[in-house]
Amino acid sequence: MPAYALQLLVALLLAGLTLAVSYPLALGGGRSVDALDAFLLVFALVNLRLAWTAANAVNGGRAPSWFVALGLLVAALITWAMIGALTPK
Repeated sequence: MPAYALQLLVALLLAGLTLAVSYPLALGGGRSVDALDAFLLVFALVNLRLAWTAANAVNGGRAPSWFVALGLLVAALITWAMIGALTPK
């Protein structure tokens, strides 16, 4: 397994971990956001960026098509989870 595939897997696992853990942070007025999820998703986004850079570097400036497809799906999952974590409830 190439190193960039492992980084993509770590990003996916961090994004998936947010479904199992939470740490609500009170905003006042009975509303809260999920601070732990947002923290984990930032690390997932950093891992995705590092994986994308590594995939481009290994293949002469162009990531493999399977990586691009999975990377876009992981980015969509991170975006969806981040919106959910930072939307006051």
